[in-house]
Amino acid sequence: MRIMFVGDINLGEYYTAFGHGPRTYSKNNDIFDSVREVLSKADLVAGNLEAPLTNHAYRPTKVESSVLRGDPAHAEILSSANFKILQLANNHTVQHGPEGFQETVETLKSVNIEPVGIAGQELLTFDIDSQTVGFLAASDVPDNTNADQRSYQRLDADFLKKISASVNLVDHLFVMLHWGLESSTKPMKYQKLLISELCDKGVRGVIGAHPHLFYEIWHEGNTIAAPSLGNFVFDLFWDPRLLKSGVLDIELTKKGITACRAWPATISEHGGRPILTGSAQNVGDFLKLYELGSDMSGEQSKKIIKLIKDLSKGNQCLKSQFILKKLSGKI
Repeated sequence: MRIMFVGDINLGEYYTAFGHGPRTYSKNNDIFDSVREVLSKADLVAGNLEAPLTNHAYRPTKVESSVLRGDPAHAEILSSANFKILQLANNHTVQHGPEGFQETVETLKSVNIEPVGIAGQELLTFDIDSQTVGFLAASDVPDNTNADQRSYQRLDADFLKKISASVNLVDHLFVMLHWGLESSTKPMKYQKLLISELCDKGVRGVIGAHPHLFYEIWHEGNTIAAPSLGNFVFDLFWDPRLLKSGVLDIELTKKGITACRAWPATISEHGGRPILTGSAQNVGDFLKLYELGSDMSGEQSKKIIKLIKDLSKGNQCLKSQFILKKLSGKI
């Protein structure tokens, strides 16, 4: 069995890239053309869908209605790139309401992609090569738009109990978590502690997202730990570290992991497109693909400078709205 994981996927557009981010690029281009051959070698590919795919209450001339909104018609792009599982437990999937979240769920299922991380969802399982593999997903990041949201699964005591009850139901259990801090260039103490706890429970892999940075990957016992796989399709163009990406490539037999590699990639500013930059590197006991520095200080200044440089690109109306709302404190 061969499973691949990637990080955050945004088929919409962030404020600073309206009109020249993934949504616009995907209208006429194959955003996965550079990585498609590698992804096709997996039995399934999984990632974190950071922006919902919805037309619910869409007002394309309004900045808050447009930000991080993927087009449901682009779900086929994900399916054709061999995505079989997409995590929805993250702080942006209810950005356009619970109706938008539900439309995203239905849209993914219509193209044979299984959403994972829905509130109260039971263990998602697949049978591959006479092996069973299960997936659970949750988030511990406060939601951006609705602190009381009930659409996606929270990382809480009940979820941890579900993990314990699920380990022996499959040959391999992968837990996908949206967690940590965007300002941290390395895994936090609580993340490492929870990884060790899940390792002791028998979880085969802990796969993380949210910091938007590609952290180190390591083996801990029979568990692969990847606390953050960074961005995969995203338009956060103001810091080179946010453009460092990769594909985690895991091979398994019933006994456990037989091979684990990471394919390095970078994200092009031309639409937020992932591009492979080299051959796969063995994870071994520990692999650090990128030096991320000690902190993310100065990000707001970098973002503003990039926005000003790119102001003539794309949808100037939406960008101007964003600037005015930012200056007035409404965003």
